[in-house]
Amino acid sequence: MGEGPVLWALVVRETGDGSALAEVVVEVDAGHWGGLATDAWESGFVAAGGVPVSTGTVQVRGGRFERLVLVGGREVWEPAPVMETPQEWLSAAAGAGGVVVTVVAPGTWPPDLADVAVGRQAQVFADWLDEVRASGAALQGVADLDLG
Repeated sequence: MGEGPVLWALVVRETGDGSALAEVVVEVDAGHWGGLATDAWESGFVAAGGVPVSTGTVQVRGGRFERLVLVGGREVWEPAPVMETPQEWLSAAAGAGGVVVTVVAPGTWPPDLADVAVGRQAQVFADWLDEVRASGAALQGVADLDLG
């Protein structure tokens, strides 16, 4: 099971056609990066060329994001503590039929957003995420949503 310093974010993005897309963004420390990157790669995630359907699953229980399951169910990564999932995120995930999972390399998480005006934090985070994707410092795949 994935443990250690892990940063998680639940993001809702608008796509080019105006629909909403739910995303999980995760970064682990350097000591766990190899394990998470391997798990993501073996689940079908890619660094460039789109966002393929993967064998990953995002599990939500009682309105809380509990775990990311990779490699056909053999590897589990969990936020500690579990995270409340905003209704907007759940609706976007259900509407899209899955969740985009983005795994970013250690040390790429954006600087502290506490210094950014509240109304600008989401845009600053989105801009950072676009830069990380463009640089190739992220692995991405679409995971199933399990609301069991």
